[in-house]
Amino acid sequence: MAERKEKTFKFVVVGGGIAGVTCVEQLSSNFPSTDVALITAGRHIKAVTNYKQVSKTLEEFDVLERPSSVLEEKFPNLTVIHSAVKSLHTESHSVETADGRVFGYEKLCICSGARPKLLTQDNPYVLGIRDTDSAQEFQKRLSKAKRIVVVGNGGIALELVYEVEGCEVIWVVKDKAIGNTFFDAGAAQFLIPSLGADKPEVSAPCRRTRYTTEEPASGVAQTFTADATPRGQSSSTVGPGSALGPDWHQGVILHGAEQVSRRVSVEYQCEVKQIFTSEDQTLKPESGETFTSVIIWLPPIPPVGFVFFFMSFPLSGILARLHPADQ
Repeated sequence: MAERKEKTFKFVVVGGGIAGVTCVEQLSSNFPSTDVALITAGRHIKAVTNYKQVSKTLEEFDVLERPSSVLEEKFPNLTVIHSAVKSLHTESHSVETADGRVFGYEKLCICSGARPKLLTQDNPYVLGIRDTDSAQEFQKRLSKAKRIVVVGNGGIALELVYEVEGCEVIWVVKDKAIGNTFFDAGAAQFLIPSLGADKPEVSAPCRRTRYTTEEPASGVAQTFTADATPRGQSSSTVGPGSALGPDWHQGVILHGAEQVSRRVSVEYQCEVKQIFTSEDQTLKPESGETFTSVIIWLPPIPPVGFVFFFMSFPLSGILARLHPADQ
């Protein structure tokens, strides 16, 4: 592999997103006489501009998509390589791209982006919500569901639990309060009654600019698609669909198969230990039901103390964890 190396760089950064671009900017400016390479599959890169530290935990910035040539003009020691990475060889310190070229490196930084960590990758009852395609798949499945389990306590989970109607929702969070990333426990307790109250028939107008990939027909609920992922692709596959914005649920019908308006129960300090389907489950509740179940393990209780939930399908949030943190 060494004789095939086209060039060896001091630093090689893989990924043209915000993290990768920020990394090469810092490396190129701090080491102006050192060769730096950025390997990105696209012709454009994403950069942060107008950065402001508003408070201790709040930042404000703009994300701009610019041609990669802007970086090369700004940093003469930077080389941008337009190709996807095919393989990585740690012993020879080399990276092979999809077009067959090989580049050596002394230090490598991989900024290839985040992936959703599902409860399980191969269970047809588990759906991860992260992009427009998975939101469309959720809309389709929800129309036939009578009960779902939402696992996660992030922004998408907060919006989803509030928006879903016509379906029983069991919300599993590993924290002591809902939305602990965004507000304190007192504010969370104040918002709990709104989960069971009827939603206003007319929602407040959205004042933020929204970008979609399809223009909905007049009077028809909007569905989402992503250019890079075919409609028929399995939702469990991690695809490059557009990430969900704060108003992703606007115009999307999130209604289950039941006639009830809203019924939400929250299970605090819980994490999913194992998932059983009707075909392979070995533990059954005293009632004798054999419907698809999820076993929730409360960390303070010994492993023999399980809580059973029966649902149409469980819904997994990004970075949902399989085991308690203290195990």
